[in-house]
Order: sequence, then C-alpha cells, then structure tokens
Amino acid sequence: MNNYNSYFPHDSNAKDDPKCVLLIEQLGMEGYGIYWMLVETLRDQPNYRYPIILIPALARKYNTTAEKVKAVVCNYGLFFIENEEFFFSTSLIERMKPLEAKRMLASKAGKASALKRKSNGCSTGAQRMFNECSTSKVKESKVKENLSLKGESVREETNKVFAPQSIKEQLLSDETWKESACIQSTFGISFMSMLPDQIDKFIAYIVSIGEEQTISSLSDAKRRFTYWWQNYGRKEVKNEKPEEYLIPSK
Repeated sequence: MNNYNSYFPHDSNAKDDPKCVLLIEQLGMEGYGIYWMLVETLRDQPNYRYPIILIPALARKYNTTAEKVKAVVCNYGLFFIENEEFFFSTSLIERMKPLEAKRMLASKAGKASALKRKSNGCSTGAQRMFNECSTSKVKESKVKENLSLKGESVREETNKVFAPQSIKEQLLSDETWKESACIQSTFGISFMSMLPDQIDKFIAYIVSIGEEQTISSLSDAKRRFTYWWQNYGRKEVKNEKPEEYLIPSK
C-alpha cells in the first residue's frame, strides 16, 4: 500500500468475533460503530495509544456519550488499559507490524536514494567544474595559439620583402591603383601605357639607393612610387632633369 499514514488491515469477519458478538448484543450496532471509531482513532496516534482522559471529548466529537465509549473500552476485552492513563488494542498493533516494516524499508530506501542523488550531484558538479576548467584551458590555449600565430603572421608581414619583379606585377594588376596613378600623374589616361616603363625606372631607382630589401608591403611600394614619380619620374618625362637608372633584369 502506498498510503501508510491512514491504512490498516481489517478482517471482514471481525463482527463474528465472540467479543464483538457480545458487544453488539448489549450495545447494538452503535456499540460496534463506537468500537471501530476507537480503532481508527488509535491507528492515527503515536504508538497506537490514546489518553483515557480524552474519552469525553472524543465522544462529543462523534456524537455519542462518554459512558458508552468507556463501556466499549473497558467491558469487552477489546482494549487494554495502560497505567490507568492510556488504552490500546493489541490486535491493531499486531496488524500494523507488517506495515511498519514496509514503512521502515521505504524510509531507508528514500534516504539511500537521496544520498545517491546528492553523491551524483556532487560528482556531476565536480565533473562539470572539471570539464569547464578543461574547456577553459583548451580555449585559453587556443586563444594563445591564435594570438601567437597572429603575431607571427604580423611579424612575417612586417618583415616580408617584395622582389622587384613581384612589385611590378602586383602594381600592374591593381586596376584601381593604376587609375589613381593616371590621375595623379597629370598625364591622364595616356599614363596607363607609360606605367610599365615607369615602374621599371622606379625599381631601378630603389635598387640604386640600396632600399630594394626594405619594401615590406604593396601599399609601401605604392607610397614610394608616388614619391618617386613626383620628385624624379615626372621631371624626367618632361625632360626637366634626365636621370639614368640601372633597370634590373626581368
């Protein structure tokens, strides 16, 4: 049974017990009803005992008289008196023993289950913390690795040296830059056909001053070409101040 707090076994032939037969004979079914009211009341008491002094209150509660209740308790051997203070039923106590055993087993099982859940919870919590810590370490390691790789990439990009031929190829493949160079040259679109030769002369100039190993990026090459054109290349094209450069072999 699931509800141990209100259930107790009840023989279907209890009315045929000689004690109950005499009770019914003398007090009628009212007396028999009082008997079961007392048994049910005892079932709900600690240790299945009830104070004799409270019999009058019990009688008023169930609309009978204290004399009839006391008669059922004292005159038919259905109950036992303990120290003139409590009455109890040995039959009820015996019938409750199997239920008490089940209740004890259920209580122990519940406690064991609670301890297991608590243990699993602690274990799960510890595992979660371990996993989170491990994940955090992995993430931290990956972040450091990425930062390291990024740093290496930046250093490599910074230290990267463009070969002269590579500079020319990249500049000539940048259509946006070529259009900008045409505008800045003051020669307009005609400067487009001049660019290959002017880039060769720019590279020759860089080599002549020993800076061919210092160009670290395409934007750096563009910046230096603009400087060279404004200060040297344009003057040479306009025959203002011809310059001779050694053009590196292609």
